[in-house]
Amino acid sequence: MKDYGPPRLSSDFFDESQFKEISAARLLYSTMLSPGVEKLALEFSKVFVSRGKKEAKGIRREKNPDNLLEMMKQHPDPINHLLLKKKIIGYSKLMVPKIIEELEDNKDDVFVELAVKIIYGSKIDCSSQLLEILDSIKHPYTLSLLCLLLGFNGPEESIRPVWNCYHFFKEKYPKESYDQGPLLALYEFRERFDVS
Repeated sequence: MKDYGPPRLSSDFFDESQFKEISAARLLYSTMLSPGVEKLALEFSKVFVSRGKKEAKGIRREKNPDNLLEMMKQHPDPINHLLLKKKIIGYSKLMVPKIIEELEDNKDDVFVELAVKIIYGSKIDCSSQLLEILDSIKHPYTLSLLCLLLGFNGPEESIRPVWNCYHFFKEKYPKESYDQGPLLALYEFRERFDVS
């Protein structure tokens, strides 16, 4: 990826680089900051939706973590995402490396969203593995959300690659919102490392 120069996380940069009120990255960012909101929304939706019960039963009974990973790949009902996430986090030391391996060639938006929530929820620092695969990721949505994840747990060395991704998305996909994942990450970096 092209180098866009040293990161400048100044107030001027954030004033010029506006967050979009509604974007997939912003929604995921909000659920990561306030995990109780996701649970509340799920409880509320269960009042009106009665699907996914058979799948939920299968998730609860599953003891093989590799089968849980396969369930992630099969577009589980959104009503069961929280349940599947919690179950996989129970095997996080074994599963997080496998999930990261899957992300490298990922083209499935649902999978990457679940993966980011699981990795974040596991509290395992896998930022070095994420940085290793960052340049090889071709799917823009996957790259955007991995940048977002690095904003929460990446070391200071993560700032420049995420800065490059932000500018790459602005240049290559000006009409899309892929830049929002790296932009939110840059905001987190500024808060965590007090850089400007």
